[in-house]
Amino acid sequence: MKVVVLPCGIKGTMNPKEMADIIEEGILRVKPDAKIKKYPLTRGYQPLEQCKYFGGDIINISSVDPYFREITASYGVINNQSVIIDIREASGLSLVNEEERNPLLTSTYGTGLLIKDGIERGYKEFYIFTYGSATNDGGIGILSALGYRFLDKDRNVVPLSGKGLYSIREIDDSKVDKRVRESKFHIVTDYKNLFSGVRGIAYGYGATKGANALMIQSLDRGLRNYAMEIEKFTGTDVELEKGTGAGGGVGAGLYAFLKADICNVVDAFMRLSNIEVDVKNADLVLTGMEIIKSNIKIHKGMLSIAEIAKRNHIQMVGFFASLGAGYEELYARGFTGIYSLYNYEIETDRYMADSRELLIKIVGAVVSVTEIEG
Repeated sequence: MKVVVLPCGIKGTMNPKEMADIIEEGILRVKPDAKIKKYPLTRGYQPLEQCKYFGGDIINISSVDPYFREITASYGVINNQSVIIDIREASGLSLVNEEERNPLLTSTYGTGLLIKDGIERGYKEFYIFTYGSATNDGGIGILSALGYRFLDKDRNVVPLSGKGLYSIREIDDSKVDKRVRESKFHIVTDYKNLFSGVRGIAYGYGATKGANALMIQSLDRGLRNYAMEIEKFTGTDVELEKGTGAGGGVGAGLYAFLKADICNVVDAFMRLSNIEVDVKNADLVLTGMEIIKSNIKIHKGMLSIAEIAKRNHIQMVGFFASLGAGYEELYARGFTGIYSLYNYEIETDRYMADSRELLIKIVGAVVSVTEIEG
């Protein structure tokens, strides 16, 4: 029996890894010869935590924050091959005090140092997760760390921040390491708005990053100039591509100069793991979280996996701490079984002392009666 286990955990009681281990124990009690693949799923936006859950390593290095102050930042490596970069590690909004937030002055240079370190260690594939930046520099900070030079009309290097975008008149890539060109890059984002204009990144996110109305206008003018200079240098119109506004325009820089593709968060981790293949080859897929009802957002990865299971006629069962109105919707999304540990709605974040043994028992009961074809 082949089983794929990919739960989100039960808030306040067990984290995703603990829930996966408990489900595994329940399976092995009744099917000791079962072949089990575990993929704990984080909630929210935690690419490095997800990297660890998928068996990856975390590397800590010296870098700089959005104001070029020295910090220690981290990136992940999965399968000793693919690098996971979280832009928040060196260029995140949380690194900047509220009173000093100013996307005209902040830079992604520190994130570039993370990528550069990965390249120097021999890695050739990079996934850059772009949510939560303090920046609006179009990625010129990252690109400058990798050898690109952005010059003004006097051939001086422009400030590596949102302020510098309007001054760009020339781009020089003569000092870019050939290893950069040989590497593969992916922009990971769910951002779909335009690059510039009233539906673009400056107007949409500038205020969150500390910009007032005049700053937002200045940022947007810079983005428009940057887009024109990119097109002159690369032939790429970043205004036409969805996702180029990700990370304060980092998407545009990496898409145009590094030939990065753009994918969403779920697709990125599908690529970074063997989930899809393992689900297609499984006899049973098991997942779960604390509560399911119509007004609770279900993990996008969980739903994507349910769709894969449904297309391939694989049974997928969910174990939830409790069920609320509307849980039946999951049957239409690919679930073949939905079970509850408690017959009442639990309080989120409340510790449930008996949940471990209840989960083991209900998993064992479901697995023991599951019919496997062939």
